[in-house]
Amino acid sequence: MQRANPNRAWPYNRRVVGDGRRVSRHDGWSQVAVVLIAVACYELIRLVIPPDWPLAVAHARAVEAWERRMHIDWEMRLQRTFLRAPELVKAMNFFYVVGNFVLTGGFFVWLYHRSPLGFRFFRDAFLIAMVISLVIDWRYPTAPPRLAGIGIEDTLRTLSGIDIGSPGSGGLTDPVAALPSLHAGWALGVTVGIVMYSRSMLAKAAAAVYAFAVDLIIIVTGNHFVLDTISGVAIVAASLGVAYVVDRAEVVNSRPRRGVEQSGSSPGS
Repeated sequence: MQRANPNRAWPYNRRVVGDGRRVSRHDGWSQVAVVLIAVACYELIRLVIPPDWPLAVAHARAVEAWERRMHIDWEMRLQRTFLRAPELVKAMNFFYVVGNFVLTGGFFVWLYHRSPLGFRFFRDAFLIAMVISLVIDWRYPTAPPRLAGIGIEDTLRTLSGIDIGSPGSGGLTDPVAALPSLHAGWALGVTVGIVMYSRSMLAKAAAAVYAFAVDLIIIVTGNHFVLDTISGVAIVAASLGVAYVVDRAEVVNSRPRRGVEQSGSSPGS
């Protein structure tokens, strides 16, 4: 019996592309450029959208009300618990501002060298999630809990002296884009990618802890509600599914059809 070829079902686990040649350095720089341009456009569009603070605060309080009804309003209790260790919360603040982006970038560099096809798959999924997030930010601006006047402390400002997007301050990001949390969504994507492509069981276990840690950090620091986290994870999970369906369709369409091959094999056969 002929064994099934796993590449037929999942074409992203190969280290080569196209005609079998390894990806060139030129292609690597092209992929980096695509990602940087996409991220720059994403941030630029978010900056262009003027923050509607009254509406964003109203939406944040609506999110808090939904959480109370679902009994998942854990933000206050979690933050008060961790504020007993302020140095730990300061480390969380630093990770929120810098760490998540650096580790996500490092993941894509590692994945590109591990599997160029896998890199393209996750890149496409992340870009899809960014587009969905932009639409939600535009249609449903939401203030982070720390700026919604609901009793959540702004640990970035009080413990680390960092003012990110509060009313009246300058900033390089959209301050009313808490819903959904792409921090949480990207952490899920990184975890899935490492579990799929790493050979190390320790790395796989660390990736699972990483996703949980990111979710905890963004809530404890007052930057996101629990629902923000859930929505970010759901959007990236859905984007991974869409990217898979699209890429599988491209693979199927690129294969020559058996009937065409037979009809063009030899005249009169």
